[in-house]
Amino acid sequence: MGTFLYYGLSRIVYASVDSSLLSRAKALATLIHEDKQETEFEFSDDVMWEYSSPKSNNFFQIRGIDGITLEKSASLEESELTYDPKTGPATFQTVLLKGNPIRQINFPIRKEGEGNWRGIVIQCAEAIRDKITLLHTFGLVLAISVLFIMAISAAGGFFIAQKALRPIQDISGAIDRVSESNLAERIADENVPDELKNIASSFNRTFGSLERAFSRQRQFVADASHELKTPLSVIISQAEVTLRKDRDSQEYRIAIAAILEAASMMSLIIEKLLALARFSSDTFTLQMEDVRLNGIIDKSLKLLRPLAEKKRIVFNMPAGEEYSVHGNREALLETFVNIVDNAIEYNVPGGRITISVRKEGEFIVTEIADTGIGIPEGDLEKVFDRFYRVDTSRSRRSGGIGLGLSICSEIIRLHGGSIGIRSKIGEGTVVSVFVPGAVSE
Repeated sequence: MGTFLYYGLSRIVYASVDSSLLSRAKALATLIHEDKQETEFEFSDDVMWEYSSPKSNNFFQIRGIDGITLEKSASLEESELTYDPKTGPATFQTVLLKGNPIRQINFPIRKEGEGNWRGIVIQCAEAIRDKITLLHTFGLVLAISVLFIMAISAAGGFFIAQKALRPIQDISGAIDRVSESNLAERIADENVPDELKNIASSFNRTFGSLERAFSRQRQFVADASHELKTPLSVIISQAEVTLRKDRDSQEYRIAIAAILEAASMMSLIIEKLLALARFSSDTFTLQMEDVRLNGIIDKSLKLLRPLAEKKRIVFNMPAGEEYSVHGNREALLETFVNIVDNAIEYNVPGGRITISVRKEGEFIVTEIADTGIGIPEGDLEKVFDRFYRVDTSRSRRSGGIGLGLSICSEIIRLHGGSIGIRSKIGEGTVVSVFVPGAVSE
């Protein structure tokens, strides 16, 4: 912009001077008369007053085609204007006269009706030191202004950049403060610009997920330690008590049986933990095939029928269409065995378990409804947590360790489905298993 302004002003200044010089050259041309013998100049005092003083800033010089001076202004004194014999039509140039810059026009006059140059060239000039000084002053002011504007812009840009980057620095600081022991750290998004609110919200969601994951991990470790501590305590105490003195074979048998029971419980816990870890792994995949879902449910009922008969519980599975799913037969069988086993365990003696299968959109929905004791509403969201048991005392007496539904949930997730549960205290529980599938042909 500064270059454009300087160039524009110089064009305006020089155009004004050139216009004035051209007008003066044309005015002088009207006062020159030439015949075959000689050239006459009709210069009056009124015309020559601006060229008469040696201190004048205006000059003229009239030359022949051969460069011989015919007339010149008194303001030139002993000096002469620059002349090039090859001068063509009116040309402008800036030269030095007595060490001072002047603007000069060379104005040739043509013969009437002929294409050759006539033997006269009118040269008019004007001192332009003040014009050049003006341009230099303007250029200096412009340069200083540009530097000042650049400094202001740089300072303003730095301030704006600092202000714009402060939320990013705050976000970065919050991220740096996050650690395993400080997962509750969050990014305050009240003063965050709209452009960064999505990033702040994403980080907060990520931190929340990490906090929940670490919390579940800590809870899992604590629960696993607690569950393994009980059988270990039984084994240690039985061994210590038995070894305090000599005992007969029957006492040893009782002690070893208790130790065996505790060790079996530990083995079951470890087996379930390994299965859960395997199913939860991001790299774990099940070998899938097309299987009949009705057949898997029938087999799970057959396996658990003796347990149900002990509590006089009746299975009710109305006949209907056959459904097939793309899944792993053993994993699905384990899922339904776990769910039906819970329905038996928490059912009332002489109760009923109803199993229904239907197609709902792209999913095959299997509902296992019991007439048992039900689950409190506040516990429904926790039943799939690891080691969670609604009735701890009853679960422990029955051998439950609170991992069954967690494993079921992971298995169904690997099949692309989900498990839902609803219940009422004293009325029973309904577990719904959603697995992608279709009606068997």
